[in-house]
Amino acid sequence: MAINCKGCKAYCCRKIGLLDPTLDRGDCVCKHLDETTCKCKIYESRPLICNTDRLYDAVFNFMPRDEYDANNAQGCKALKELFIEGKED
Repeated sequence: MAINCKGCKAYCCRKIGLLDPTLDRGDCVCKHLDETTCKCKIYESRPLICNTDRLYDAVFNFMPRDEYDANNAQGCKALKELFIEGKED
C-alpha cells in the first residue's frame, strides 16, 4: 500500500518546514519545490525525509511495512484535507 504521489499537489512539500527546517525556504514550503509543476527540483537526490522507501529502510524498519505505509497514507490524507478545507496555517 505504498503512497501514490501521482497527481499530488505537493501538500507535504508545502509543510516541510514543520519536519525539517533546513529545507524550509522561509514560509514552511520546501526550497526545492517547483510550485508550477508541483514537482521536486532535486527528486533523484532528494533528502531521506522525502523518500518514503529509503526512510523506511533506514529508520522505520522496526515496524511492518504495511503499517508504515498506512501511517504515511493517513498523514498524506490529513495534509490534503487541511489544504482543501483551507485550514492550513
